[in-house]
Parts: sequence; structure tokens; C-alpha cells
Amino acid sequence: MNWEEIRPELLNVGSNLLDFYFGKLPVERICAECIDFLQKNNLTEKDDFFAWLGLLEYRKIELSDHSFWVIKKGLDPIRFVHIHPAKQSPHTLRVRATTLKTVLALQIHSVPIQKEMKKNLEQVNKIRVKYLQLSPIKSLQTDRGILRFWNIFNTL
Repeated sequence: MNWEEIRPELLNVGSNLLDFYFGKLPVERICAECIDFLQKNNLTEKDDFFAWLGLLEYRKIELSDHSFWVIKKGLDPIRFVHIHPAKQSPHTLRVRATTLKTVLALQIHSVPIQKEMKKNLEQVNKIRVKYLQLSPIKSLQTDRGILRFWNIFNTL
């Protein structure tokens, strides 16, 4: 997609933290294992599922790759189950929404990682200010934040 197509969606991401799953299970398998869990525990009906949650906002389940997933009430009345990777689960990475937006904008604009850290910082700040209306940052750290996530995206 080009920038104009993705921009409205990207800006809606907000400013919270997100957990990204980088494990080996494809989306279809994750969904199938969650559905299997719900079926085995007789939780495929909305009332049964809500009763199972009780007063809890969510519960966690473990999938075959030992990753943990949060199961909670979904907003859709028909698809009433919402899942997402659990915090600090194996095969996941927690990232700030602004970091995600920055890295996705870098990818969309085909900005390569440079060997010289100063050039990376210049490119990151140009993207943040020009396209995301975010403040520039003072530095990049090799094993944290934007540069870490940018490297992950470049290896996928």
C-alpha cells in the first residue's frame, strides 16, 4: 500500500503499548488452536463464554508453541471473542505505538538502515516529523526501541 492509503489507519493506532507475536505459528493455526480450546471447554456460545470469564476482564491460554494469548470479550455481537498475544509471552515483543508507527512509515517509504547511526537518526526524525506529526528523538539505541524493531522488520 502507498502512504496515503495507510496513513489514516496508522494514525489510528494510538499511543499505547502493543504486543507483537513473532513465533512460528501462522495466523490460521493460532485461530484454530483458540477455537479448539473454546470447543473443548464448551465456550462456543456467547453466554457460556461470558460466564467462563465471570467478573474477569480476560483469561490467558497457552498454545502449542508455548506462547500465551489473552482471550476476552470482543465488541462484535457475533464474533464475541477477542484474542491477542499476552504481555511477556514467549515469541512476543512489546512495542510502543509510536515506535510501530515510525517503523511502518520507514518501511512504507523504503528507508534503509544505514551503517552510520547519525544517518539513521536523521532519517527516523524526518519520517516522524514529516509524516507522523511526532516529535524528533534525541538518539537511537541498537538493541532497543525503533532501531531494534526496524531491524526485526528488515529480517522478516
